[in-house]
Amino acid sequence: MALLLQLQLRAWLWTALVLYVFAGSWRQTDGQLHSEDHADVNVFHNNLEDANVMLELLWEGLEIEANKTIRLQDEELASLRPAKRFLQIFQHQVPKTSEGIKEQLKHLSQADAPLSLVEFDQLLFTSVYCAYQIRSIQGLDKNLWISFFSQLVDEILHDLCKGFCPANSTLLASWPWKEKPFYLTSLKKSYHSSVAMMKRGTE
Repeated sequence: MALLLQLQLRAWLWTALVLYVFAGSWRQTDGQLHSEDHADVNVFHNNLEDANVMLELLWEGLEIEANKTIRLQDEELASLRPAKRFLQIFQHQVPKTSEGIKEQLKHLSQADAPLSLVEFDQLLFTSVYCAYQIRSIQGLDKNLWISFFSQLVDEILHDLCKGFCPANSTLLASWPWKEKPFYLTSLKKSYHSSVAMMKRGTE
């Protein structure tokens, strides 16, 4: 079970990287990227090379402590400037409670224009945080984080589709489970398996 969830998490990180590169290319085409000399301290994603840095940081593994403090498992990597900027944003710009994520989703649902780089980074990093929560939380609470993850992926795709895709074509949350992408259906299966194991343990 632990190995399966680890593979699912890594699959999502690869997906996140693809979305990161796609978003960077699109915004760079639109002339919205900051130059490296004028990088926003609240934005990690200032150029396409940052996507590779992001994947390396996430691939080495994060640790989310009980007080919600985020740290990288690789201490040497964590000492580098990009890692410090990444952790600064992840720690202070990403909501980590159900109420905070609900508020973020409400704000995103009302946004008609493409998200700024700051908002897109927050959205993507929040989805990564939810993926880690899905891996670590047991019991019925896992379903809440699966729901958050699904909605956040919807918002990522919706933002990337603004101006290109038919209306409501990316609302994954409204799809039947059997039609959802594998990275969501596999999480649902794992959730049901965990609940079944808990029930057997109480009989």
